[in-house]
Amino acid sequence: MINSNKEKAHAQSMDLGQYLADFEAATLADVAGNEILENLINNHGNTNIYKLHCDITIFSGQLKGEIKLGTANSLGLVMQDSKAQIVNLASVPVNGKGRPFIADTAKPSAFILGSMGFNDVIIAVDNLTDAINCYNSYIDAGVRASVITSIVPSLFRQTVAEFEKVRQLTIIVTALPADKAKLKQLEGMNVKAVVCEHMSIYEAIQYGASYNDLIADAEVIDLQTLGKPKPKLINQTLPPVKNVTDGMLPDSLQRYVNNHAERLSTPPEYIAIPLITALASVIGTKVSIYPKMYDDWEIVPNIWGAIIGNPSTKKSPALDAGMKPLKNLTYKAKADYEQSQKDFAAQKEINEFKTKAVKSELQKLAREQVQQADDAEHKITDDDLKAKAQTIAETQQANESEPIMKRYIANDGTYQKLGEILTQTNNGLLVERDELTALLASFNGEQNNDARNFYLEAFNGTGSHVMDRVIRGSIFIEHHCLSVVGGIQPNKLERYLEKTIKGLDNDGLMQRFQLAVYPDHIKGLKERDIAPNAEIRQIVYDLFETIDNMSLCDFVKYGANPVDDYHKRPYYHFTDDAYKKFMNWYDEQKAKADDCEHSVIAEHITKYPKTIASLALIFHLVDCIEHGASLGAVSMIALDAALAWHDMLETHMMRIYSIVTDSANIKASNLADRIIKMIKNGGNRTDKTDWVNHGFTARDLHRKNWKGLTDSEDVLNALDILVGHDWLTWQSIESTGQGGRPTERYYINSRLRELL
Repeated sequence: MINSNKEKAHAQSMDLGQYLADFEAATLADVAGNEILENLINNHGNTNIYKLHCDITIFSGQLKGEIKLGTANSLGLVMQDSKAQIVNLASVPVNGKGRPFIADTAKPSAFILGSMGFNDVIIAVDNLTDAINCYNSYIDAGVRASVITSIVPSLFRQTVAEFEKVRQLTIIVTALPADKAKLKQLEGMNVKAVVCEHMSIYEAIQYGASYNDLIADAEVIDLQTLGKPKPKLINQTLPPVKNVTDGMLPDSLQRYVNNHAERLSTPPEYIAIPLITALASVIGTKVSIYPKMYDDWEIVPNIWGAIIGNPSTKKSPALDAGMKPLKNLTYKAKADYEQSQKDFAAQKEINEFKTKAVKSELQKLAREQVQQADDAEHKITDDDLKAKAQTIAETQQANESEPIMKRYIANDGTYQKLGEILTQTNNGLLVERDELTALLASFNGEQNNDARNFYLEAFNGTGSHVMDRVIRGSIFIEHHCLSVVGGIQPNKLERYLEKTIKGLDNDGLMQRFQLAVYPDHIKGLKERDIAPNAEIRQIVYDLFETIDNMSLCDFVKYGANPVDDYHKRPYYHFTDDAYKKFMNWYDEQKAKADDCEHSVIAEHITKYPKTIASLALIFHLVDCIEHGASLGAVSMIALDAALAWHDMLETHMMRIYSIVTDSANIKASNLADRIIKMIKNGGNRTDKTDWVNHGFTARDLHRKNWKGLTDSEDVLNALDILVGHDWLTWQSIESTGQGGRPTERYYINSRLRELL
């Protein structure tokens, strides 16, 4: 029974408390002759039943104080709302004859039997007699249950609507059509209907039936799902991608990638992309490939790569692992530079003394020339003086030619500074950024067009570039070639790609990141402590150093065609069979680009031929070095490996662009996953309200800052899709304030439980 302490009741409802204070609790003698109320007082106490010795006035609502109910000589039953507050009073005739009154029919309330414990079955009944019989039957059967009753059947729906907000209710009916018809008024409510074949469960229990057997045989209907559409499945996730597998790289590179991927518990692509990009930058502009047999289309193996993943996916350590062989060359170049500086300083000291001596000799010769006789046998000529002066000039020039450290990597620098470095390396340069977002952001705005164009032109690597400056004059870059590699987070890439897809910043910059990968994150792996494979590491380090030191004749030794009047660097062709396969594949790519829905993706596809030819050249050159002999033209084996890369890269390309092209559906799918988790967990208890049972607003969702749902437009788009798929319904709630705008509230379709 409810706790109806009079002081507590008075505190919760001053009006009702005022009345209750004037009445006495009913005794068994007061209900003599009323079997139902006798049962109630005998078995459940009398703390909620009062003797009403006078008529009572309606104490709330529009008719407050105007109408008196004929309650004299009746019994009053205390009624509660869903928050367990005493809010109403029911008047029941002592003799059981006549109609009960509810003091305020505008206030949803119920007379409660039981403790309403967390584990109790909460049964709703529309009249007091059945409520008491039901409660007694459940108690006799040993089932934890509480019963709520509206007392007045016409108020039953109102009572259920009040209490189903807090707990799921159970109603018990028979299979008779008239009984089942009652369920119609409760459609959509958080109510479970237990339908027995011939009689209600509590009637069957009174006849000795087993509760468990009755429940097992009964039909159970979830009224919350009645009248609601069945939700359509939403399974819009990122497109699947392929991985780098054995056979896609030369043996030494493959073993290096596998070792580091295992050590770091990362996808192999995270290691392979920076490794291949770094190797391509070492080859640089030293050698090229002509994919066509007769055309002068020349490709140097210059590559831009990007590894995409969320924070904590170990992009940075993977990038570092792939870049280690190139950084090893940097460390060696730094050591050589430091030694060269020492040698230069020593030689400079020597040159200064030599210069002084030669100057003295020059001065002496000049005096002697002036004083010599016209008929001198060994005359001192101007040529003798020029020879001494030339020696002095050469020495001074040598003192000005300070050593320059060989550069392989640039991490941060203006495009003007990169131009200066390129004039010194004469073989290209690799720009490495741990976070590519900063580099892409540096190209934004018209004021940065020069920097953007500098990178765009450097992608091909076959041309030259002249930088004209007012102060520094002109800088001529003979081999304008930049490789780029780095990492980026999907949400940051999405913001950049949105403008590209819409054509606002589509100049082909993003499509140049041909070796861009967005692999699946490997979940659940424990941290490992595995030593690097020292043997394979040294093999790869030596490979990089060998290529770095190769001269023109070395490339010719490995099967390249020599330089001539029309070719300024050694070059390769495909073998006949590889050439035919490449050209057929090239035609397929052009057809695919023509049929592509998005121009940005089409442009990406049209750049694949350069990438595949570059990869085939790189793999062929590595194979030659590993075999220590010429393997002739670029082979079918190298081309097949490169085409396997294309098949893999294309899946990653589609995933990357889908971040934008299918953004709304992906975000809706993410939100759908969150909602399913809420239903499994019984609600969203991180808020004051339960989203599953009471809905939520777009603002509630936005404030969560869930992945992909941090932007208000993204939130609304995702909600619209879920509404369209019948996961949600929405309702406009009028503002309770003065002149406020209505609020759109979204409600979760209870039939989603069918998808669990």
